[in-house]
Formats: sequence, structure tokens, C-alpha cells
Amino acid sequence: MMNPCSTQNLPSYDQALNRVLTQISPLSIETLSYRDARGRTLACDVHTDRDQPPFDRSAMDGFAVRSADIQRGVDLKITGSVPAGGPPICYQTPVEAGCAYRIATGAPVPAGADAVIPIESAKVQEGDHPKVSFYIDTVPSRRNIHPQGADAKAHDLVIKSGTVLSAQHIGIACASGNTQLQVIREPKVVLLTTGDEVCPPETKLEQLEPQQIRNSNGPMLLALLSQLGITDVTHHHLPDEPKPTFDAAQAAMNQADLVLTVGGVSVGQRDHLPATWKKLGADILVHGTAIKPGKPVFVATQNKTLILGLPGNPGSVFTTAHLFLLPILSKMLNRPAPIWQNFPLATEVKAQKDRDRFILVRIMDQKAHFLSTQGSGDLMHTAQAHGFVRVNRSTEPCKAGQTEPFLPLL
Repeated sequence: MMNPCSTQNLPSYDQALNRVLTQISPLSIETLSYRDARGRTLACDVHTDRDQPPFDRSAMDGFAVRSADIQRGVDLKITGSVPAGGPPICYQTPVEAGCAYRIATGAPVPAGADAVIPIESAKVQEGDHPKVSFYIDTVPSRRNIHPQGADAKAHDLVIKSGTVLSAQHIGIACASGNTQLQVIREPKVVLLTTGDEVCPPETKLEQLEPQQIRNSNGPMLLALLSQLGITDVTHHHLPDEPKPTFDAAQAAMNQADLVLTVGGVSVGQRDHLPATWKKLGADILVHGTAIKPGKPVFVATQNKTLILGLPGNPGSVFTTAHLFLLPILSKMLNRPAPIWQNFPLATEVKAQKDRDRFILVRIMDQKAHFLSTQGSGDLMHTAQAHGFVRVNRSTEPCKAGQTEPFLPLL
């Protein structure tokens, strides 16, 4: 296994990621009620079971008429009414010449009528024999009618497999008669953060020793997982000791689809995770990549469990979560991988001869502007970032105006 502290012979980012993704298959499929399916990945196509709309539907509250009868000031007899959801007799009885039916938005247009005039254009004379006239000279045939099948025909594909279900997709599914949806199962994730110096985020200032810090990595990753709709997450914080590390790793490996760890993946005396996974029989895929930040990234598999170890510095965690965690979860959930874009650089930036750099930027005026940071321990400057620019290894700097790959933040 390569030494992650050395850049010699370490895989590139692309090599490391491809090595990992080839070991991942989408998770199994489960069936959920539409009530529980929002945010999940659809695992089969959804077709509608009838035309949408299923009948010629009024788009207005007003009057269903025969367009040939309309002249300004000419009275029509009001001889019927079609409420939304009314019985068939309301709309199956034809509108005769010289007559009009009251009609509600969403109601079927009655037989014989070929237009709907909104109530705002009508003058109604109530009484024993109600009449209506209109403030318009003519109305085109089919005006204010939402035609049957205009949105979709029976058995049309209306939601493609692989769609991440949002509110509108749930509505479409229900309108189409699909209330039980096949979706990709949500992964079970165990998050293990490490570090004797790390205290719970709720720790008050007066309780912190000068050498201690609050846990930012755990909450940040929990929030990122939540953004992806992943809620089955168990989080434990571990001291830098071999036995608690071994026990927690063993338990996590036996219950999770993904074990996500933070810190403890390099080669220091208190970096216990790589040796722990080796003792547990994990197959190590990656330990170190030629990137900055995040060189000590660790990936292994054990049976069907994937283990992803991120470095401990918050800036590195934030970067490697986007570079590795998001593509891994996209593959597990059968979703499209994060999409790289391209932007010109606002200023020159130094490349590194032996590692690809991933640098926080802000997009302004269609250019990538580098943010000033204090290294991989600096989380504060991520608040201003829109994403990362990739600067490939080189002995030459990247010039201002040069176009480089850009990965937006989740």
C-alpha cells in the first residue's frame, strides 16, 4: 500500500475515483407510498393510466357556449350548470343553440359547447328565466378549454426512472394512478468522527480548554447527507485510542452500507483507522491520492459495505466530501454524478507539479475568483464559495482567462 504522505506513485483523482466507483452498484429497490417517496430516486418509469386531462376541461369560471351564438349584447338562455365533479347528466346533456351553461373551473365542457367565456365578460340577468349576454363580439372555438389528452395520453411515460422525486413528481404520480412507487433504498450510513481535541458542538466557551475545538466536521457531513435526502445516519465520536476505534469500526461495518470516517487516516501514531480496517479484513482500494487538499483519503470495502475515510482538517473534509462522497452516493442511489462546468480564471494561480489542486472560488461576472484561505484547516472562508476550480498538476501556472473545470457546491 502506498504511503499517503508521499506523492510518489499515488493515483490521480480520476484514477482513485474510478477505482472506487467500479466497486459500487446501486442499492436495492423498495416500494413506498407516495407519502414517503419525496426525495427518493425513482427505480422504474411511471406511466399515466388515462388521458390527462381525462376530458375537455374548462379553464375558467364562466359560461360554456356555442361560439357561433356569440354576438355583443345578444342574450342566451341559461339552461344548465356544470359544477366541478358534478354528475354526468350535467355535461352529457347538449347545449342547444341560443343557450349557455354555467361552468366551473375544472368541470367537463358539456356536449355541444365549443368555448368557455369567463364570468368577467358576462352580464347576467337573474330571475325565473335567467339570461346572459357578453361584452365581446365573438369568441374563437376552443377558447378557454383545456383539451382532453393535451398534457399526456393514456400510457404515456410521465416520469423517467432515475428521477429524484420532488413535490411535482409526487403530484404527477398520484394524478396518473401511481400511489405506490418503486424507489432506490436509502443507504444506511454510520459516521465516525475522531479526535481527542474535538468537543461536542454545544460545548460552551467557558468549558473549552485552549487546545480543544468544537466538532464542525460531524454536523457539516450530517447536513450534507440530509441535503441528499439521507436520514438513516448514526453518528459516533471516537477518541484517538485503538480499542474504541476497533469496536466502533467493527460495529459500523456490520450494520452500514457506507461507513464514513473523519480523521485518523494518515500515518501518525494516533491514526488508527487504516490498521483497524486491515485487521477487520477490509479490501483497501485507495489510501492516498495525488490531490491538494485531501491527500490521505482512504477507501475500502468489506462485503457490501463501503468505507470512506476523509482527512480531519475541516477544509479537507469539505473538499473531499464533494470529490468522493457525492459521486459515491450518486452511484449508490443511481443518480447522475455531480456535473463539472468550465469557467475562465479571474487571476493567475500557481499549479503544483505533483498534485492536482482543488481551490475554492466564487463565480462573479462569469469568472472564477479565488478565495483567500489559510489552508486545509480553514472552514470559515467556505461561506463565500460557490465551488471548486480544478488546477491540474503542472510546472506552469494557470493564466488569467484560462478556462478550467469547476465543480459547484451541493
